[in-house]
Amino acid sequence: MPHTENHHGLHLCALNEEQHGRTCDYWYTVTTHGFTPHTAFRRKAALIRWLDERGLTVDGDIPEPGTWGYFKITGTYRTAMHWSYDEFFGLQGEETKVLSNGRYTLGIITTDDDGVKVVHNLNPNCRHRPEFDYRTCEIDFM
Repeated sequence: MPHTENHHGLHLCALNEEQHGRTCDYWYTVTTHGFTPHTAFRRKAALIRWLDERGLTVDGDIPEPGTWGYFKITGTYRTAMHWSYDEFFGLQGEETKVLSNGRYTLGIITTDDDGVKVVHNLNPNCRHRPEFDYRTCEIDFM
């Protein structure tokens, strides 16, 4: 049985030039309940893809990099981390790449009966989980 977490109460901050200068080149940050870091993006297109994959929306227009803005993210999504290769590879859903334990790995997105998107991946201790070169993933996902 996978370890599952619900993610809700998320907020998006579009950073200005000064804030951007204090990051690892990120323009957009996502936090839980406005405080705890959740994820970050270098490109607006990657942020939009991440939101779309998870069925999330923002309560306004996302500004271009360098323009500050703060937004509530509407919706919930789940993550499920699997130990079983058979269970994971038996899932029917949309394939994506997810960051897990500092590495990009295969993710599969399904939809639960309640309509909430679930992002599945294998536990980092699964020795044979697929992993991808961060240099190529960064182009698509950050």
